[in-house]
Amino acid sequence: MKNIGFHGGHTVYEHGPASDVVVFFQCITTYAEYVQSEYDFSLLTDRLYRRYLKQDELKPAEELMSIVEYLFSKIQSNTVDWQKMGGDTELTNLDFKQPTLNLVFMDYFRRFIDAKESAKSFLDTFKIYQPVKIVISDLPWFIDDKNRPLEQYDALDPDDPPFWLR
Repeated sequence: MKNIGFHGGHTVYEHGPASDVVVFFQCITTYAEYVQSEYDFSLLTDRLYRRYLKQDELKPAEELMSIVEYLFSKIQSNTVDWQKMGGDTELTNLDFKQPTLNLVFMDYFRRFIDAKESAKSFLDTFKIYQPVKIVISDLPWFIDDKNRPLEQYDALDPDDPPFWLR
């Protein structure tokens, strides 16, 4: 089992198994996009999920993540079919017993902000933007993800899985 996390700047913020991360984004697709269809969540469900966030996408992504967190606060976690969402209830770091989705995924919202702040700090200090992206957080796979050229992410076709799921 490979662990997955948000990477930004100089730090990785680990979430746990890939299935947990898949469930988080599946919940965004299922609940946030359905409830708030006037928002375009593709910045999260495509750019962040499959690729990386460009520097000028950080603020809009943060705003969308706040909207998702608010929407998730209205959804009871016991109404979610976790297995249908791709969850592995045997192998998870998520607490499905939390009353609402925002609490189930509380660390995801916090760690996204941490990764965004780390990317901004790295840029301020070294004048280099290290994008926010999802990576395999275990060695040696992390080294591959960290050093993967952004052009490879940009070249992903719509049906290609993200690198962290391969």
